[in-house]
Amino acid sequence: MPSPPQSYTHFPSQADLFYFCTTSSAEEEDLDIRYAPPSKSSLKIGVLVSGPDQIQMLDLAVVDLLALISRNRLIRFDAPEEALDEAVDEVDIRYVNESGEGSFSVSSGARMPVTNSFENAPQFDILVIPGTFSKIELPLSVSIFLTTQAANPNLVATMSISSGILTLLQTGFLHGKRATCPPSLFTKLQKRSPGIFWQQTRWTRHGNVWSSNSAITGIDMVTTWMREYFWDRSEAVKFALAAAGAPLIDEFDD
Repeated sequence: MPSPPQSYTHFPSQADLFYFCTTSSAEEEDLDIRYAPPSKSSLKIGVLVSGPDQIQMLDLAVVDLLALISRNRLIRFDAPEEALDEAVDEVDIRYVNESGEGSFSVSSGARMPVTNSFENAPQFDILVIPGTFSKIELPLSVSIFLTTQAANPNLVATMSISSGILTLLQTGFLHGKRATCPPSLFTKLQKRSPGIFWQQTRWTRHGNVWSSNSAITGIDMVTTWMREYFWDRSEAVKFALAAAGAPLIDEFDD
């Protein structure tokens, strides 16, 4: 049986349960029950294009997975009414680089247009950092953009895919946090940045910062995030993930 959500739900201890059952007051303030906040009815997703290097198309699969919960996508899959009733009204996806112009190269010979610059990009709800094995030091503008977005309380999650962790690493705000990375980089990054709690796991999270060690495990990571964050849209999530071929919860190992 999978463990309960850790990021959004607080479960009472045995002592708490005893108090709940014996207290003379049933007021929420007295019971100290904390509920998960409702999910947003629309999402702004930003995909960082940090440099000229080619981005692996598979890293962008998580973006498409996130978009599946939007109403217009669910309609195309002939989703039942209960799923459509819970669907997110809009998923707005932007591809952001320093200039906001041109297009960027994706593996398999594809190119995708850039939609925004760092200057005119909106505050995002989710920030996706696709992988790059570039050894070029990031421009200061990339670090400023990332730290500004991350400092805003409206940012729900930062999601690093595979070697995208190298981009986050240069900003400095991973210090003191748990993170994971591609296995080929683990020893090197552990020595380079001992102030980060490196995990040899498929994916991990620390607060609202999520990281995966590959593009494939990034899909598992985002699937978990969707199930937790959209707790109040369970039918929409269930249908969207089934359409994507994601395993059911009871198919996961403990």
